[in-house]
Amino acid sequence: MDGILHFLQLDSFVPGDLLVVLVLIVLEGLLSCDNAVVLALLVKDLPPEQRGRALRYGIIGAYVFRVAALALATWIMSRWYLKVLGGAYLVYLAFAHFTKHQDDQPSERAVRRFFGLGAFWSTVVAVEMTDIVFSVDSIAAAVALSDKLWVLILGGLLGILAMRFAAQGFVRLLELFPRLETAAFIAVAVIGMKLLLEFPLDVVGRTREFPPGTTYATSADYEHRLHTDLPATLHVPHVLSINLASAPPPDRAVMAAATPPDAADPAAREEKIDVEFRRAQSMWNLHYRPFIEIEGWASSLVVLLIFIGGFMRRAPKPPATPTPG
Repeated sequence: MDGILHFLQLDSFVPGDLLVVLVLIVLEGLLSCDNAVVLALLVKDLPPEQRGRALRYGIIGAYVFRVAALALATWIMSRWYLKVLGGAYLVYLAFAHFTKHQDDQPSERAVRRFFGLGAFWSTVVAVEMTDIVFSVDSIAAAVALSDKLWVLILGGLLGILAMRFAAQGFVRLLELFPRLETAAFIAVAVIGMKLLLEFPLDVVGRTREFPPGTTYATSADYEHRLHTDLPATLHVPHVLSINLASAPPPDRAVMAAATPPDAADPAAREEKIDVEFRRAQSMWNLHYRPFIEIEGWASSLVVLLIFIGGFMRRAPKPPATPTPG
């Protein structure tokens, strides 16, 4: 039992951790706003009685994946191709929608099939894959806020639960406002382009280096050095940054050399270095590695403005059935 508590970092609980959980729930909700829209579009072509079940099964899988992903956060965040493939898939979804024949009717046949599965389970698979794509940013942002696994798991899982209900509500809105579907697919294209524009330039050799002798002991020191020595090509605070080359990733060896020795508790010193290194790596993946980094609130605002146009006309009510006699 003590081993489990230590693994989850519950043995170092402080009341302030609950505030971090609340922040993570709000953050997950903001970052998952786009995700909820995509999930709603994925399940809308299923029969109404299957939509909630597809979301439920998909979210159960999302829970399992999120717990595993948080334990492997460093590996997940380094998989840059997840975002690229996800962005390309979302752009394809929007392109396919706007190029289909206008007389096509939604049905189970409209659901994209995976691995020879039927419409229902193909949709569940699509929901799972979508969560994996959107989890990259969520995990990186969460790790930058806290290093306690129980805090990350609790905040992330409650955020996913809120996203599930948001997606189900959005399916209902699609039925009430016909134009909202067009607006939603425009939003999906925007989200896909955002993911593609966040392509890491170091993958194609576009990198920068710190001046010789640069040192940093903490993630805050690392971030300060980036702002001072390697500022972004264009930076609009809290909105977006454009980099023509990726910043250098944090180096644990540099952090270790700059951290004062602790003869009394060398293990605590190593753990502190690991925590700061993970936080610095999260910041690098989120803000200093991509070609264009757009803050989550900014992209959510663009999506919201697109949605407003979809609410301009409500679906007409079906004609009342005449009463016999």
